[in-house]
Amino acid sequence: MAGSLLDLAVRMEKLADNIDKAASNTAVNVALAAIGDLAYKTPVDTSQALSNWQVSIGAPNLTTIKPHYPGMFGSTQKSSAAQTIMLAREILKTKKPGQPIYITNNLPYIKRLNNGYSGQAPAGFVERAVLIGRKEIAKFKLKG
Repeated sequence: MAGSLLDLAVRMEKLADNIDKAASNTAVNVALAAIGDLAYKTPVDTSQALSNWQVSIGAPNLTTIKPHYPGMFGSTQKSSAAQTIMLAREILKTKKPGQPIYITNNLPYIKRLNNGYSGQAPAGFVERAVLIGRKEIAKFKLKG
């Protein structure tokens, strides 16, 4: 009987590890979906705002950065967006189960942009990215 209880304990531990890994992978997929949407839906002039969507693990990033590819009138949107996503992927590769993911943009005018200040994008692109993330979670629920 002791052997069967030990076997059960080992199986339960493996299941718990699998659940932790699956939850962590889902969190990464949610973050990638959200950052991808933010990178392409944030209004662009110089690429400053979209370059400042930063992903971090464990604690929010409190800094601002220069545009990945400075430009004018949105001329560098695609290259800056691709760099933003690539940097997020690199950070997310290091995520371990249980670690929180943060997506931040510390520019003082990001809220104004999200409120519709720019004519390039409707208000609510941040909320849209959250909805995209929720859709990603729903995909996982359907699989599980």
